[in-house]
Amino acid sequence: MNDTEFASHEWWENYKETVNSDPEMQVRGHDKFSDNFYVEIGEERFLIQMQNGTVQEILPNPALNNRWSFGVEGDREAWEEFVQETPPAFNHEIVASHYRSAVRNEDGHLMMRGDNKKIFQNLRPFQRALDLMRVANNNGGS
Repeated sequence: MNDTEFASHEWWENYKETVNSDPEMQVRGHDKFSDNFYVEIGEERFLIQMQNGTVQEILPNPALNNRWSFGVEGDREAWEEFVQETPPAFNHEIVASHYRSAVRNEDGHLMMRGDNKKIFQNLRPFQRALDLMRVANNNGGS
C-alpha cells in the first residue's frame, strides 16, 4: 500500500507519473485519448485532463468553465476497494462495477456518467487510466 493518502495531492502526482510512464498507456492512448474525464470520490471531484494518452493536469474541484466528456462516480469505500491490489469482484473493473450500479441497482459500486459515445470511443485507454490508479496506489503492483 502506498504511504500517501488515497486521492491526496501527492497521490494524484504519483498517479500522473504512473500514467505518463506506462508503456501500455502509450500504446492505447497515443494520438487518440485526448478527452478529459472526471473521477468523483464521495463529495470530491477531480478533473483528469488527457492529451494524446498522457495526463496533462489534475484539477481538484473543477469549475464551471472546465470541460469533460465523461466520468466515474462512487463513494469513497467503492474507490478504496477499486484501488486495492486485489480488489473484490465487481469493483475490480469499471464495466463490471458500472453494470452492478446501473443495471442491478446495487450500492457500493462505481458508475460511469456522461457521453456514452465518448466513453466507448475511449474505453480501452480510459480503462487503462483507471486501472493505473491501482498501480499508483500499490507502489507499482497491480
